[in-house]
Order: sequence, then structure tokens, then C-alpha cells
Amino acid sequence: MKKTVFFLLFLAGTLPLAAQEISVVEKHAPQTVPFAQPFALQFILSHTPGYEVTVNEESLSGDFEITQVSSSDNSPGTITYDFTALPFTLGKTTFTVTFELTQDGKPFADTQQEVFIEVPRAKTFDDPNLREIRPPHIPSGWLAWLLAAILLGSLIYVWYYWYKRLHQRALAVLPQQDTRPGNVIALSKIDALLDSGLWENQQYKLFYITLSDILREYLWRQFHIDASADTTAELLRRVKNMPQMSSLMYQLRDFLSSGDLVKFAKAIPSEQIRDKDVKLLREIIVETAPKELTARPQEEEKA
Repeated sequence: MKKTVFFLLFLAGTLPLAAQEISVVEKHAPQTVPFAQPFALQFILSHTPGYEVTVNEESLSGDFEITQVSSSDNSPGTITYDFTALPFTLGKTTFTVTFELTQDGKPFADTQQEVFIEVPRAKTFDDPNLREIRPPHIPSGWLAWLLAAILLGSLIYVWYYWYKRLHQRALAVLPQQDTRPGNVIALSKIDALLDSGLWENQQYKLFYITLSDILREYLWRQFHIDASADTTAELLRRVKNMPQMSSLMYQLRDFLSSGDLVKFAKAIPSEQIRDKDVKLLREIIVETAPKELTARPQEEEKA
């Protein structure tokens, strides 16, 4: 009696376990597929009714990209799974998938399937007799790019032309530095002043202002004495201790005083006074100029 009871209990315990089954009855997959071209796989499974069949996504092979998965129930105990995959590994590859039998999210059984698929290399041709028959490739819009390049080059040329011309004009406007000796420049400016017509037009004040400026400019060029803003008294104090001017102080004082009468006292000088003042300025310039500079013009006149 006890043996019968134990047998019934064992049979009752093993019946639920034997009922939880899942297996693949059919599978359809190509043996060879092109690289990176989609292909279809199909698995038909038989399972215990009342349970759900799912795919364990972690079990899918990494050599393939699964683009689509669908399932359809054929009967209470059979289901069909369809896959669309892309192969990304050359040579012999293995498509793996695991189907699980679950109920209320709890797995009870599973089955793992492997499908061997060959992914061949693309065909290449090494025939030396092959030649290119396609026309040369010309990028679209090349004419627009060519015109843009020509326009850009023209703008750069025009800009450079005008820049160079403006630069040349600026150089022409800049005063050219006179490199002649200071005494030569001063004597030439006296001659230019006498030919300017200021005296003939009775512009005596302007004439003497210019004559005084010639002296002050000469002192700057020859001795680096800035007397441009000095009064007569200040200028005399500045040059009285100069060895070059020690013997010319009387002439310098006479010249400056005569100019002050015209510039500030509005005196009208005669031609004799004008000639005297011009002679005094010439004498000051000639006597204080370096001897080698004053001797050279005399030698050229004798030659």
C-alpha cells in the first residue's frame, strides 16, 4: 500500500515537469548571404500549451544586426518566429538565438538554436586588360566655382592695384628731406625769398618773418639750437657763448632788431635797409658754416 502511495506522489510531481517543453520543429535560413544585405530566418517551435514563448535578446549573435522580429501563433502549441538580419562579418558565421518558455514572466524551459551562414567576399577583378570606359568625372557646378575663382582673383588684383597707386601718391605727397648742408639750404632760401615777389607786393612783415625763420632754421640745422619760439633777447643769450658767434654778435643783434621793427612796430623799411639786413644774414651764415663746406663752392667757381 505504501509503495502505491509513493508511486502516485512521484508521478504527480513529475507530470508538471514533463509538461513544460519547448523545441524547434522547423527552421529555414539561407546557407550563403551577401555582406551587409538583409536576409530572412524562420523558426517554427512546439511548446507546452498555456505558456508564452519569448526571445532572449542577450543570446543573439553580435555578428548580425537584427532589424525586425515578428511572431505568429499557429495553434495553442506551435509558434512561428521570423527574423530579418544583416551580416557584418565575412566568412563562416553563426546565427544564435535562444527561445524561452515562460509564464507570468518566469522562465521554465529554453532551447538554443545555431544556424551556420557563409558570408563570401565581394568579387574583384585583377585582369590587366580591363580599362576604364566611364567618362571623366566632372563635379557638378564646376562652372560656378570657376567663375567664383576668376571673380576673386579679379578683386584681389583691383585691390592690389589701387593700394599700390595710393601708396605711390602718399609717397609723392611726403616732403622730400633736403640733405644739403645747412648753409647751402639757408642761402638758397634767401635767394628764393628775394624772387618771391613779397617785397614788390609791399608785404614787408611777411618778408621779414620769412627772413627771420631762415636764420632760426639755419641755427637748428647747423648747431641743433631750437630757437623757433625764442624772442630776440632769448636768442642772443642762447648764442652769446658760442665760439662761432662771438665775433658776429653785433651783426646778429642789428639783424634781429631791424626785423623786430618791421614785424612788431609796423615800420616800413627801405630797399637800403632790406639789402643791409639780407647782407647781414648772408654774412652770419657764411662765417659760421664749416670751412670745408664754404671752401668747396669757391673751388667749384674757380674751376
